[in-house]
Amino acid sequence: MALLRKGSSRISDSDFNSRLVREKAKSGAVTVSLAWNDPSDLDLHATVILDEGGKATISYNCKEAAGGYLDVDMHCRDEELSDEPVENIYWKKPPAGVYSIEVNLYKKRGRREEKDGFPFRALLKREDEEDLSREGIVYFDESSGSRRVEVFRFTVDKDGEITIGKVGTLLPKAKPSKVMKATKAAKVMKAMNAVKVMKAKKASAPKKVMKTAMKKASIIAKGKKARVQVWRGKKVKTTGGLKKDQLVKSAKGKIVPKSRSEAGKASKWSKATKKAYQSKGYSGFKPIKKGSSFYEKAKEVMRDM
Repeated sequence: MALLRKGSSRISDSDFNSRLVREKAKSGAVTVSLAWNDPSDLDLHATVILDEGGKATISYNCKEAAGGYLDVDMHCRDEELSDEPVENIYWKKPPAGVYSIEVNLYKKRGRREEKDGFPFRALLKREDEEDLSREGIVYFDESSGSRRVEVFRFTVDKDGEITIGKVGTLLPKAKPSKVMKATKAAKVMKAMNAVKVMKAKKASAPKKVMKTAMKKASIIAKGKKARVQVWRGKKVKTTGGLKKDQLVKSAKGKIVPKSRSEAGKASKWSKATKKAYQSKGYSGFKPIKKGSSFYEKAKEVMRDM
């Protein structure tokens, strides 16, 4: 795990709160939020080592766990970018355990180099307590191969009392949960029964060959890189039913549905933004934001088409 390094995100309290209000972010007894100023995709992760046993993780892969919810997740798609991104996780009633909050650099976009890092600001809000703020930089750490940095560590006891801990230290080992114990006991019992059945079959038919059923691997691709897995032939189709012949690589190197690509290229808006981009003399990635000169130029070109 990378250590938290100081950096200035230049995000004020009012700016941070306005982003949360804009995205209708919810709050609870414990709320953690993340804000940054870059087209890259930074993710908020929460790991909870539960006192009752077991370990839970809240992120873009699992937005609800251990009583917590990731209700705002921005910049996960190239076509849905904002100049003022924010993410938010909240617990109405956090269970007892040790909590680790991390910022993860999931995907780099734009001209900023990974070695320069990506500044951010994180907030920890608790009921009837002063907010805690952390400003730092997340980047690719070549020594550890990590793109994560821990920003908050705290403990919640059985009465709901919160104690702030030190980031960067080892998390305690998760104890087996009641569900895990029950599952393990069931597996042991199943294995014992299987042995009894096998012995009975061998006794009645010693020459019969016992066959083991192989677990069939899933052909369905899931997650953020589902289309890439189908495109590379590792999976047959996405959860939405898209197969390789229904996908195409875009000019930006992204794997997108062929129907969407063709519809986008044929739309008047796509042609108008392309002409506006050329007339403005832009180079490289340039998001089109409503109210900007780029947006107004595209609207003007579209009216003349």
